[in-house]
Amino acid sequence: MQIVASRVYPFLDAASLRECLARDTLLRAPDGAYILHMSSGADAGQDRLIWLDSRSALMWVNASPEDYGMEWK
Repeated sequence: MQIVASRVYPFLDAASLRECLARDTLLRAPDGAYILHMSSGADAGQDRLIWLDSRSALMWVNASPEDYGMEWK
């Protein structure tokens, strides 16, 4: 696995109404597949792995700061 990009951004935790930090890391597997690892930071059980195609990975890398975290939907 190779790290392509990583970002940390603040978000408001709905349950506690406190500001937390989330971390998203885009990884590239040896076979060329992209994996997005998302961690909320507020709760260790809130990690997600999302498989992305090349187009989606490029869109994620070029997303504007107001779009960070939109994959949690």
